[in-house]
Amino acid sequence: MRLLIVDDEKDIVHLIKRSLEMEGYDAICAYTGQEAIQRMKTDCPDIVLLDIMLPDMDGYEVLEQIHEIDHTKPIIFISAQDKLTNRILGLELGADDYITKPFNTKELVLKVKAIWRRMHHAQGPTSTSIGALHLGEIELHPSTRKVLVCNEMRSMTYKEFDTLYYLARNYAHVFSREQLLNEIWGVDFMGNTRAVDILIKRLRTKIKPCDAYIHTLYGVGYKFEVADNG
Repeated sequence: MRLLIVDDEKDIVHLIKRSLEMEGYDAICAYTGQEAIQRMKTDCPDIVLLDIMLPDMDGYEVLEQIHEIDHTKPIIFISAQDKLTNRILGLELGADDYITKPFNTKELVLKVKAIWRRMHHAQGPTSTSIGALHLGEIELHPSTRKVLVCNEMRSMTYKEFDTLYYLARNYAHVFSREQLLNEIWGVDFMGNTRAVDILIKRLRTKIKPCDAYIHTLYGVGYKFEVADNG
């Protein structure tokens, strides 16, 4: 696995790089947003560790440009900004996790390992043993991880696809936020159920005009069921 570390504080970058390399991972570094974007194009990292405060642009803009290059790449924000609004904004833009400075490098490595496990779990049985789904105006193709809505391709992060496919494959089954958190993020995810709500909100935006297929059962959770237009 190759990781891209993006931070203008070289001491922090070297600390993270050393910790990841001790685990056997390949780590490459960038110290500005533009350098990070270039590294994405030339080095094709599997996961990105991204600071929010960079000298040339903020991490939110970098995230959006990274997703334009490859929207499937998981991103962990690393920032000294510990406000809830910063965390929520990061998740709304498609970040997979958020860790605040100062941090324990062991915690960071655990987050990386958790995301890597989820990626391999998602690429395993989902992509090989389960077929495509055609529900209403949505088509889900796990072998290529493609989503078509009204015959139009929609881009999804790996976590967005996994969530949508999991709900659709378990048609009409109601899942609590805790169940989805454990299934999609993993039981070792160091966050809370707000992440589920934010991801569902992103999904509904991406599958319009079929956003009503994802139903909210207030106080219970979510299910996927084709809306009755009659």
